[in-house]
Amino acid sequence: MLTVALFFFANILFCLAYMVRDMAYLRAITILAAISTLPYFYFQATPLYSAMVWQVAFIVINAFNLTVLLLQRRPVKLSDEEQWLKHTTLRLLKPRKIRRLMQRAERYEVPSGEHLIHQGHELNALLLLLSGEASVKADGQRRAMLQPGDFAGEMSFISGKLTSADVVAEAPVRYIAWPASTLERLYQRDPELKDALQGTIGMDMANKLTR
Repeated sequence: MLTVALFFFANILFCLAYMVRDMAYLRAITILAAISTLPYFYFQATPLYSAMVWQVAFIVINAFNLTVLLLQRRPVKLSDEEQWLKHTTLRLLKPRKIRRLMQRAERYEVPSGEHLIHQGHELNALLLLLSGEASVKADGQRRAMLQPGDFAGEMSFISGKLTSADVVAEAPVRYIAWPASTLERLYQRDPELKDALQGTIGMDMANKLTR
């Protein structure tokens, strides 16, 4: 009988669903399996409506989660600026994480001679230069130059200590900043982002020491 064959097929699909590792395939196979059980339950001498209701509930739940999963996997088209950061500073981050990070960034522009960071102050944000140059000065002595793609004040930001130097724009500077509270919320939602960003900051420090 066709309904029995469908029920047998549904159970094979359920077994297959337990074998696959990809969550999208698991949910898709589970949905197909649950749909295949409905004719069997309906065409019994007394239709098993309670079983059908539960199967429909499983179908709806899995269909919702499958839709969310597929939306999360959509290819991300980065802007020119995001593409530049992907190939320079944020190489360790996947495109979707870069997009999420950039959407939370606050943008600033300062003229030449303006301070981005003052020595001896608490820094509650992570800064990243997009254009222009800035000098790092400790006690009035220039220690380093920051270029587009460089983080600024990352040591103090990570350690929580007061800033050890001034960062002054040598030309008009555009930069973005992530307040500590914003990053903390992102980290709570995506722990992998924290690891990738900390690795990126470490690479940035190494590049500066090399320069």
